[in-house]
Amino acid sequence: MSYQMVLRGNIKAAMARRDWLGQKTAESIGLTPATFSSRLHGRTEWRMNELVGLAKALDIPFSSLVDGIDSELAVSA
Repeated sequence: MSYQMVLRGNIKAAMARRDWLGQKTAESIGLTPATFSSRLHGRTEWRMNELVGLAKALDIPFSSLVDGIDSELAVSA
């Protein structure tokens, strides 16, 4: 599993807890739904400010978005 997949899973879980769909989530951080989808599916890299904004919009700690990425990177190395 790639770090993008870990990140995607964390984001989708946070969205589900808030009962948010992609469009609402995208709008909350100033992205178009298409751009958000591209980021979420790993076709385009996330920018740090987008992830920080996403954590704020979802009212979660930033660390919960990246939880598990360290473990994934250690396995990949």
